[in-house]
Amino acid sequence: MVYTVTNGTCAVPTCMQLGGQPYPVPVGRRDSTTSNKDCANSDIPAFFEDLDAIISKFAGKGFTAREMVALSGAHTVGQAQCSTFRHRIYNETNIDPTFAAMRQANCPMTSGHGDGNLAP
Repeated sequence: MVYTVTNGTCAVPTCMQLGGQPYPVPVGRRDSTTSNKDCANSDIPAFFEDLDAIISKFAGKGFTAREMVALSGAHTVGQAQCSTFRHRIYNETNIDPTFAAMRQANCPMTSGHGDGNLAP
């Protein structure tokens, strides 16, 4: 089993904030006794990568595209800053126009303006 970047001590409060029940979480890694930041960062998909690149990174760890979707959905809670998705809502044509318009209303086209604005 491949272990993803996880912090059990954060999972419980997040679950509780979303209305779930608290549960015990043992802490500590079981897949390694050492860590390597550069190695970890090279394997984590960046916010700007396209779908093919993300699928490829997950496939490199033995996951199918279906498993990648399940894991990504399970780890996607919160909001993102405009600067991380601006280029997609203004430049990509494969996004639903209604969705893009909703995001554009809170995220100005010009970089540097509204970069810190948040969107779910």
